[in-house]
Amino acid sequence: MAETLGSLIDKLSIANNRLWHLEDVRRDLSLPDSERLAAADKVSIVNQQRNNLIDEIDQFLADAIEGGVSITDPKVKIYHQPQKAEV
Repeated sequence: MAETLGSLIDKLSIANNRLWHLEDVRRDLSLPDSERLAAADKVSIVNQQRNNLIDEIDQFLADAIEGGVSITDPKVKIYHQPQKAEV
């Protein structure tokens, strides 16, 4: 699995944001029916993507519990620490 838990959660938050805005368009009675119907069609697609991401997160966590993947992603940070001058 090439994904990290963080990247999966990031994608899930984007899908949730898309759904929120598409639902606003779908419910807006001031818009033409064709636009509202197109938004409703997109809601179905994005909702399926969202469900797939939730399944991936569930599988990732199950694999982590079994020890198959690591939840943490250790980073190597290199900081320059200036030398203190001797007085």
